[in-house]
Amino acid sequence: MFEKMKSDLEATMQANNVPFASFGVTDAYATRMHTHIGSVGDAALDDAHIFRIASMTKPIVTIAALQLVAGGNLRLEQPMKEILPELGEVQVVSRTGDELVFAPLARDITLHHLLTHTSGYAYDFHAEMIAELVRQKKIAGLASDNDAFLAAPLIFQPGENWEYGINIDWAGKIIEEVSGVDLNAYVKANILRPLGMENTSFSINDLRADALVPCGFRDDDGNLSDVSELFPQVTDGPYLGGGGLYSNVGDYMKFMRMVLKKGKGPDREILPGSMVRDMFANQIGNLQVGYMPSQNPMLAKSHGWFKGTSMKWGYGLMVNEMEVAGRRSAGAGAWSGLFNTFFSIDPARETACVIMMQMLPVYNEAALAVFDTFERAVYSDAP
Repeated sequence: MFEKMKSDLEATMQANNVPFASFGVTDAYATRMHTHIGSVGDAALDDAHIFRIASMTKPIVTIAALQLVAGGNLRLEQPMKEILPELGEVQVVSRTGDELVFAPLARDITLHHLLTHTSGYAYDFHAEMIAELVRQKKIAGLASDNDAFLAAPLIFQPGENWEYGINIDWAGKIIEEVSGVDLNAYVKANILRPLGMENTSFSINDLRADALVPCGFRDDDGNLSDVSELFPQVTDGPYLGGGGLYSNVGDYMKFMRMVLKKGKGPDREILPGSMVRDMFANQIGNLQVGYMPSQNPMLAKSHGWFKGTSMKWGYGLMVNEMEVAGRRSAGAGAWSGLFNTFFSIDPARETACVIMMQMLPVYNEAALAVFDTFERAVYSDAP
């Protein structure tokens, strides 16, 4: 089965000019497939190569925050201004005619709001008003090597909508404040190293910098150019909980196995099983994970997930409430990263899969075609 899958993936990658990708499939106990297609420079892609996993950082940092909840150090409904006072002073931007106007918070931002993307925080490459403020140089844009972008306003009052945004970067700051150590130290000690994830870190200094794969930009004609220099390698803080990890497929499968085993690592519990179940439960009520328009075509294509399917957010995961035909069971959890890395975890089938490419913009047609081919092959063979 896996030989045919690899053959199909090679054909899809060649047809779409995708130069390299790593793939992994695991159940709760062991790797079922781990393979690489393509080359980086003169070297074949292999187990040692490292990827920027961007927003696939979010589930890991979400679990870090939930660990602190489980330990009694945080509460999900706790006002986060109690931890970081600046979260009580943030403004809410709205549009009146041609003007952007600002209002104070009508209610407190809680940890639940941050972990479910219902706080009102947004990304400048998705939200029109935040993009406008960045163009006007009134706030800083998203960056990989600093956290000035955290000074952005909300685009709605907490709890009133769902909008993908910088929430988990704030959750990372809260983890640092409560734990008393930087985010890299906390996540390594409490998640990464207990799972044996030796190729994952917020700091490239912990890894082999020469193993980091290049990042490409795919233009509308499918041509690729190297834009790695736009993303400086991070060696020290500030560490960004919303997208700062370096990792690879082999390591991410270790993380997904822990989730499939309801929080159990090789030697210790990483998160109580009840909290892992909460990650896959609808935490946003009647709200939906909506269509995400692009305000920056270099970074992101406009995108919506599985038209006609009710998409919810749990903790750290997007959850499809109905089966996605040919792909995921109802109740599966998934997400992606800016450089076209994707994963899905399907508890009903006790199967998870992950793919890592490394190109912009996210959700470009070529990357989605490869992911579609991969996920369909995985779940067609799953129990």
